Amino acid sequence: MAYLSITNSNDYRNDIMTEQLAGRVVNLYRGYENKHSGSEYIGNNGLPSIFKYLMGMSYEQFKYANPAWIYQNYNRNYHMLIGSPNINRKKIVDINVITNELFGLTAEELLEVECIIWWLCSIHPDPLSAPEELYREKENSILTKKNLERVISYYSVTYEQVRNSSLGKQIFYNKPFVITQKTKETIAVSFYLVQMMIADGLYWLIRDYYHNNHWGQKFINAFGEMFEDYFEELAGLYLPKNSWHKIPEERKKSADYYVEVDEAVFLFELKSGLLGLGAKQQVPDVGQIDTFYNRNIKEAYEQLKVSEQEYRGEKPVIKVFLLYESMTNTQMIMASLPEIFEQDPECYIMTIDDLEMLLAAYKKDKSRFDAVVKALVENKRGGNDYKSVLEILNIYQAVGDMHFIEERDYFKKIVEKLEKKLGTHQ
Repeated sequence: MAYLSITNSNDYRNDIMTEQLAGRVVNLYRGYENKHSGSEYIGNNGLPSIFKYLMGMSYEQFKYANPAWIYQNYNRNYHMLIGSPNINRKKIVDINVITNELFGLTAEELLEVECIIWWLCSIHPDPLSAPEELYREKENSILTKKNLERVISYYSVTYEQVRNSSLGKQIFYNKPFVITQKTKETIAVSFYLVQMMIADGLYWLIRDYYHNNHWGQKFINAFGEMFEDYFEELAGLYLPKNSWHKIPEERKKSADYYVEVDEAVFLFELKSGLLGLGAKQQVPDVGQIDTFYNRNIKEAYEQLKVSEQEYRGEKPVIKVFLLYESMTNTQMIMASLPEIFEQDPECYIMTIDDLEMLLAAYKKDKSRFDAVVKALVENKRGGNDYKSVLEILNIYQAVGDMHFIEERDYFKKIVEKLEKKLGTHQ
């Protein structure tokens, strides 16, 4: 609604928004959405394509419906880019160099300012209208209106920029604040989008920095190696040393990692690439979904099969596409690619969240872990019945076994730090 309002109107009139007028606007928007829905695409395609379409649509819906993912993404991105001593960051620009260049702040200071902005947005959509004394307790504090303005300015767009953006309404994922045309106020488009800035801000700050400097795929390639470091950190933390190893790179492309447990062998192909923003919306860009499938699923499947054929043991082999992308609707990807997942029932998509919970279950309750593995091995598919790893984890009550706790709970640490600074428990 915000996007269409900006692209099709201006704010020069003095009308006051009333409950009745808001209802009319919502009804007009619903009519527009119905008219521009994907009904034609859905009507002209079979079930696999429909599931592909629903995957893009539900990706956005599920994110809004379950904000708990924000907590995990914040912690994981922090761990990858700052917190973990086991991840090699020598191939990327130090995040503190970037935050200092853009905001005159360290990464830690930036996160503190962003959390204050997030809190202020929970009270009012214009965080800069809040009196400075509400969040600034000391003279030398970095929690100043000037620093809030710097950060919000970076994440803001004008009406003209919105109208000319090739991203369409998805521009608000990168820039969740809009500067009004008439009064020049800075308004949060949606509180949920500000939450996403908190969750994924560090990752996109670096990625956009590389993009703006025309450095091509350097960060994406380096992050792929960092993702491997993180996998090895997880395996080393939760699994016996002799139960896993990295598969040597040879002329034949193969899977990345081999893990052997009591009931099965896992082959992992790691994919750090993300689904394009255009694919994550009510009317998704199917072309972007196809690109994601080709790069992260179809090509990787051939590599997994090569490693499966080279296995000489007797245990069942579970082939896993391990995604850094955080999503809860992987069963829809599986249903949209029956040529892989229906024909090969021991093949799964696993997000990094899923792997963290699975390995945490191994350490916390081995019998529960074994039950999950057995279910993965015995799972039969057909008739569009696709159980995701997340669903199986949920069946065996392993969803609550989280990795980012205690010393790795960076979100809790920054909140407690701010509470101490402000002398309050707001």
